[in-house]
Amino acid sequence: MSSIQKIQRQSGMRYKAVLKRGDHVLKTKTFTKQQLARIWLRRMEADQETIKALGLSGARTTLSDLIDVYLGQYSGRDKSLKGKIEYWRQCLGSKYLPDISTESIRQQLKLYVSGKALRPNGSRSHTKIKMVQTNHARKPATVNRMKAALSSLFKLAIQDGLVLSNPVTGISNLPENNMRTRYLSTTELEELLLVAKSSEWDRLHLLIFIGVCTGARKGNLLSLKWQDINFDRREACITRSKNGDPIILPLPISLVDELKRFRGIGLLFPSKLKPWQPIDFRKHWETALKKSNLLYPKDHPKRFRFHDLRHTTGSHLVMNGATLYETGEVLGHRSVQTTKRYAHLSIEHKRNLTDRVFGDIDHG
Repeated sequence: MSSIQKIQRQSGMRYKAVLKRGDHVLKTKTFTKQQLARIWLRRMEADQETIKALGLSGARTTLSDLIDVYLGQYSGRDKSLKGKIEYWRQCLGSKYLPDISTESIRQQLKLYVSGKALRPNGSRSHTKIKMVQTNHARKPATVNRMKAALSSLFKLAIQDGLVLSNPVTGISNLPENNMRTRYLSTTELEELLLVAKSSEWDRLHLLIFIGVCTGARKGNLLSLKWQDINFDRREACITRSKNGDPIILPLPISLVDELKRFRGIGLLFPSKLKPWQPIDFRKHWETALKKSNLLYPKDHPKRFRFHDLRHTTGSHLVMNGATLYETGEVLGHRSVQTTKRYAHLSIEHKRNLTDRVFGDIDHG
C-alpha cells in the first residue's frame, strides 16, 4: 500500500511519497510539504496507465542499461551509430526508462542543435576515431539521425516489454534539404577521365570509370575484391550494401577491358603500404579535380564530390531515356522518393523527344 514517510533533515522535515503495487515500490518522490506528497500520490494512483508502466521492468532499467543491451546485439553496418548512442547515454543514461519524457528529449535535441558539427581529426586507429569540433552548425539531417538513434533504443525497450510507448514518436523530424544533384556534363566527365589517366595513382581512372558506369557508392567500390568480379558474366557482386542487401553490378564491355589491365588478387584499390586496406585517394582525386577545373570551395553550388559520380550515373541514365524505376534499380534505391530527384531530367528528356518526333508536323 502506498504511504508517506516523514524524514527529518538538517534543512527541515521532508515527506517521502512511496507509490506501491502490492509489496513492490514503483516510484518515490520527496516533498517539503505533506500535502504536496499526498496530492502527488493521489494523482499517480489515479493514472492507471502510469501505474502499469511503472510495474514493467523498465521502471528499474536505466537508459544506460538499455544501451548496453542494444549495442551488445547490434549487427548493423552504421559505424556512426555508437557515437549517437553514447551521446544519449551521456545526456539521459542515468534516468529510468519511464522517467524519460517526450519533453525532456525535445529539450536535449534543442541543446544538440545549438552545438557545432564534429569531424574526424585525421588521426584514426582500429579502435577509435578522435573527433574535433568545427565552426559549422549541425544540419537538420544530423539532428534527425540523432533522434532516430534514441527511437531505436525505445523500440527495443517496447519489444522487450520494458515500456509501453516510445516517447520519441511525439517529436517531428526537422525538414531536410538533401536533394543535391550536382552531376557532370558529358564534356566535364570526359575531361575528368582524361586527366585521371595521367594521375600519379594509376588506378584513379579505373575508380572513376567504374564509379560512373555502376553508380555504386564509394565505400562499396573500395571494398571490392577481384574475387567479386565475374569477367564472363560481366558482373561485380557487392555482398553487403548500405541497405544490407547484396547488389549485382552489370559491367559494360569497355569497363571490363579496363579492369583486365589491372587484374590481380585482393582489393581492386589497395593501399600501397597496407594492401589489405583500401587506398586513401583524396590527394589524387583533388589534383584531378583541379586540373579539370572542377575544384570549387566547399559551399560552392558547383562543388563536385566523389559521391556526385553516383548522381552523374542517375542523371545520365534518365537523360538517355531510362525510367525512374530503372534508374532506381541501377542505383539500388529502396524508395522511389529517392529517385525522384532526377524527375525533372526525365521530363526534359520527354520534352526533347516529343519535340523531335512531333515538332515538324504540319498541323495546318
